[in-house]
Amino acid sequence: MSYHHMLVKKEIIVSEEVENKRLDLFLAETFKHIPRNQWQNRIKQGIVLVNNRKVKNSYQIKKNDVISFFYSIRPEPQRSITIRVLYEDRDLLILDKPPDVPVHPSGNYRTFTLHTHIKEKLKYDYCHPINRLDRETSGIILFGKNPYIIKAMQSLFEQNQILKIYHVLIFGNYHHSSMIDGYIGKDFLSPIHIKHRFIPLADIEQMIQSYKNDYTPNTESFSFFVGDQTYVYKYAKTEFHLIKTKKISHSLFTEISLVKVVLHTGRTHQIRATLSSLGYPIVGDKIYGPSEEIFLKFLNNQFSEKEQKLIMLTRTGLHCSEIRFIHPVNQKQIKITSELPEDFRQVLEN
Repeated sequence: MSYHHMLVKKEIIVSEEVENKRLDLFLAETFKHIPRNQWQNRIKQGIVLVNNRKVKNSYQIKKNDVISFFYSIRPEPQRSITIRVLYEDRDLLILDKPPDVPVHPSGNYRTFTLHTHIKEKLKYDYCHPINRLDRETSGIILFGKNPYIIKAMQSLFEQNQILKIYHVLIFGNYHHSSMIDGYIGKDFLSPIHIKHRFIPLADIEQMIQSYKNDYTPNTESFSFFVGDQTYVYKYAKTEFHLIKTKKISHSLFTEISLVKVVLHTGRTHQIRATLSSLGYPIVGDKIYGPSEEIFLKFLNNQFSEKEQKLIMLTRTGLHCSEIRFIHPVNQKQIKITSELPEDFRQVLEN
C-alpha cells in the first residue's frame, strides 16, 4: 500500500515559562505558519490532545502537560538534481539553483537539497550559502568557501552594494511607475502568519490614521501598535520594468507579464508583497497569489487542481537572473547572469 503522506506524531512538554497560557494561543504562537482559528478547529475535532485527552480551546496549559498531535509530511521528491556552476574561484562558488530545491534540509526535504549536493557531489567540506533563495525560487545563489568571504559578502549585501536583478511572472499588465517605494512588515490583517504587507508611500497617510503608530516622515522604520502586538515596518524600494505581456485564458486575469525587478533594499518577501499590494500577484505564488484561501487549503491538504489552475505555475514565478558586485578579495567587478528557467519559457510561449 502506498501513502501520499506520512503521519508524524509531535509531542510538546509544557515548560514553566508558558504555564497558564490558553492552549490555542500557545499553539498559534509556537507554530506561526498555522493561524489560530485552524488550531481552534483542530482542538475542537480532538486532533490535538493534552495528556491524551480532548480539551477545550480555552484550556490553560500546565507545567509538564504533554500536548500531542499528528501532522502529515509529503514523501521527499525522488528526482535527480542538475545544478550548473556559474562561477568559481578560491573563495566563491556561485550556482544556478533550479526551482523547488531547498538550500538546506527542512520539512520533508532531507537529502534533496543544495547543501547535500555540494557536500556529496561537489565534495566540499566547507561551503555555506551567502544569500537566501526560497525553495521555490530559482536562479543565482552564492556560497562562500571560507568564513572571511562569507562575512565580507554579507556586509556587501547589508550595505546594498550588490546589484540584484530578478525576473518575475505576474498576473496582469504592469502599468505602474518603474520606481515603487513604501514600507513593508508583517501583515497583521491576514490569517497567514508568515505573510508581509507593503504600503506604498502614497497610501501611508491613510494607513497611519487607521492604526496607532509612531510614524515620522522619511523614517527608515516605524511601528504599528495593534492590540498588545507591535509590528515593525521598514522602508522598501523596488524598481520594475515590463518586458512582455501575453494573453491568457483565466477566471480572474486576461494577461500575464514578464517583469524585470531591481532591488534597492533587501526586505523579507519584498518583491512578492510589493507586487501583491499593487494588484499584480506573482504567478504560482500560494501565499501572495490571487486568494489567501489557496494557501490555507494547501496547509490543510485540500489543495486541488482547481487551485493549481488559478495560480498556473507549480511554484512561485520568481527567478534571480543577475548579480553584480566588486569581489572583496581581488577587487574585480563580477557580473553573473542566469537565463530564464524552462517553466517560465513554457508559460510565455504556450
